[in-house]
Amino acid sequence: MGRGRRGSKRGNFKNHGSRNSSSRGRGNFKNKRKFNRDGDRKKDAESDNKRQKLQPEKESEPLVEESSSSSESEEEVKPYTQLLSMFKSGNRAQQVLTSDEEESEDVGSEDKSEEADSRSEGDSVSESGDEGMDEDDIEDEDDEEEERDLLGVQEADEVEEDHEELDEEEHEDETEEEPSGDEEEMGSSTDPYHLHYEREMSESLLETLTSPKPYQTQELNWKALGRMVVHLPAKVDRKMEKPKPVLLGETTEKYVIPGTLPIPKAGIPLVDYGVKSQLCTNLDKRPLSDSSTQTAEELLSPLQHEIFSLANEYRDIYYPEMNHLNSDEIRTVYCLHSLNHVMKSRDKVLLHNAKLKKYKENGQSTDDVEFRDQGLVRPRVLIIAPLRNSAVKIVEKLASLLLPVKGQIINKDRFYKEFGEEKDEEDKKENKKSYKPEDYEAVFTGNTDDSFRIGISVAKRTLKLYAGFYKADILIASPLGARTLLADDFDFLCSIEVLVIDQTDILYMQNWDHVLHIFQHLHLQPREQHDTDLGRVRLWALNGYSAHYRQNLIFSSVALPEAAALFSRRGTNFAGKVRVENVVLPSATTVCRVLVQLPQAFHRFPTPTAAQSADDRFHFFTKKILPQYRDLLMSNTLIYIPSYYDYVRLRNHLHKEEYNFGQACEYTPDGKLAQVRNRFFLGKKRLLLYTERLHFYRRLTMKGIHHVVFYQLPTFPNFYPELCNLLQDAFQNPKYRGDGSQTCTVLYSTYDAQRLAAIVGSQRAAEMLTSDRPVHLFVSGGS
Repeated sequence: MGRGRRGSKRGNFKNHGSRNSSSRGRGNFKNKRKFNRDGDRKKDAESDNKRQKLQPEKESEPLVEESSSSSESEEEVKPYTQLLSMFKSGNRAQQVLTSDEEESEDVGSEDKSEEADSRSEGDSVSESGDEGMDEDDIEDEDDEEEERDLLGVQEADEVEEDHEELDEEEHEDETEEEPSGDEEEMGSSTDPYHLHYEREMSESLLETLTSPKPYQTQELNWKALGRMVVHLPAKVDRKMEKPKPVLLGETTEKYVIPGTLPIPKAGIPLVDYGVKSQLCTNLDKRPLSDSSTQTAEELLSPLQHEIFSLANEYRDIYYPEMNHLNSDEIRTVYCLHSLNHVMKSRDKVLLHNAKLKKYKENGQSTDDVEFRDQGLVRPRVLIIAPLRNSAVKIVEKLASLLLPVKGQIINKDRFYKEFGEEKDEEDKKENKKSYKPEDYEAVFTGNTDDSFRIGISVAKRTLKLYAGFYKADILIASPLGARTLLADDFDFLCSIEVLVIDQTDILYMQNWDHVLHIFQHLHLQPREQHDTDLGRVRLWALNGYSAHYRQNLIFSSVALPEAAALFSRRGTNFAGKVRVENVVLPSATTVCRVLVQLPQAFHRFPTPTAAQSADDRFHFFTKKILPQYRDLLMSNTLIYIPSYYDYVRLRNHLHKEEYNFGQACEYTPDGKLAQVRNRFFLGKKRLLLYTERLHFYRRLTMKGIHHVVFYQLPTFPNFYPELCNLLQDAFQNPKYRGDGSQTCTVLYSTYDAQRLAAIVGSQRAAEMLTSDRPVHLFVSGGS
């Protein structure tokens, strides 16, 4: 009784009507909600003085307008007609962003799906004015719905797929624990999410962030993170600005508070950080423990606690000390933060949908009510990962944090089939002869495909994989997988609020231009509206200030100047930025890991600017270093070149000067590579050009090296001792064993300070860069 038909669009969910029960204390309506096929809403009229039971055939005279979350009519968006003009009304079909199976689905708007959640939620809301949810009624309705489904009763015009029905049921169940309005008001004053996203930006702060020097720096030292450089918005003369009235409401807006120095917290339960209790429960794996009283220090490691304290305040973070040992800890932190952000955003939308529905059921006007809780599109979190095996780890971490014991992952089998380890890789594992370093095994174990993208929609007990990009909450993509879409469609990047770049060092080895291309397409003006209700879009998103609200989390295993430049130039977060910069102690240097007795000469060449350093390096090498290796005694020399452009330039020069050399790069076929290695070992090739990317992806054990030249210091400091240790007698040609004439030559400039510090230590690097002597000699090994 009281059940209407579902709309013809796929975004609509089943409508729950009231059951045959007594209306005592339950309001004055016979039916709580009644929809026709066109989506028009009809209500029973109520008397002003006493309750009257109306005839079922009689319809109420006033027609209540559709809620703004599902409004598509021109009248409801009339105040925003000027904003609608920025969207193109192109007739081209919407592009599907995932797989072939998603091509059969319409890309629905977030507002429609959220309203569908609120419909099931609204049926349990008491009409006497209480905003709390009657869980018993919801459970009864769920039981009734399950019984009707078992009987085969279908009220829709089209039959949905099994996965869609499961997702729908999970969305319906979510309404049991939605927060009330009082809880929202209590948490808004201290919750970092509300403080960051629910307020507008003042003109003075906007002027500061758009100035040439928007930040001032200060230094802090924390126990686990160590030395941190904190960037805070520069102080300006802030005039007393009167708060502007909200567009349709009577209250006044509050301005965001610029970032301040972070303060370490201790002894505070993780729930008091603003983390959802469901996430805290799943994070605590200990049996019979109360996660509501467990402090953050008990649930997280010291490193996790400090990183999460910064991320939870929505500060930008650049952490260049990630490795294969702490990578899982860091992954747990940003997955926890991303899920917490998505769940809070979703709860806010559902709560506002329930309020709008309640106002209309009570006959109250919604003209003066405005809820701005969404972006221009639905995706809020973007995680950039290098390989498919990284995506598997991220999805598994998200599932372990979100899903309870009875939770489910939709399209799980398909995900592991496409992203899991292939059988060929398992056979290679069993038959492999050479052993690789631990960091190599941690990166390249599993599916190493670098072109992928996947959308994930988050529900309370469900994690749906392969969701359309405009129906997803979290996007996981590789730079190559994302760039293949940006030429045709980039609207899915216009409302990203949390951006995570994981394993930045591996992305640098792939193609850094792809990462820059993604940043260039963030927060651009959308080409289409994508069924977005502009009445629910936050004002700062409509004004084009989304870049100042976006949080960037960048994690890397090495300090990259390119990543540091991306962090400083492409991020203008008003909450501030934190960059971890620890000195490299002498005990942590990689030059100490060189085991062979080897003289290592470091040559510093002068260069005025970083842009000119490539040319100065080439001229210095060809005029001062390379002529020495024409001597017959300098045979079997390996030249290590990090940049492929330098490799091509030097290769052409050697061809021109008619040097006897071989070449080995990442594009060399396996057959030719084996031939070159053999000729180099036998001394038939005096020189061998060897690129860093080849060593990164293959970790080859190059035999026969008698002299090694580092055209530039390695990006990864552990590569330096790996190559130097290949000069030991076990890998030498028999005619060179035991002569002790091996040498190592290194070229560096002032713009290689970070790479030099990682190899020789921060203090020694500073002395080498400021010394009057251009050459410094190190001797390792020996008795």
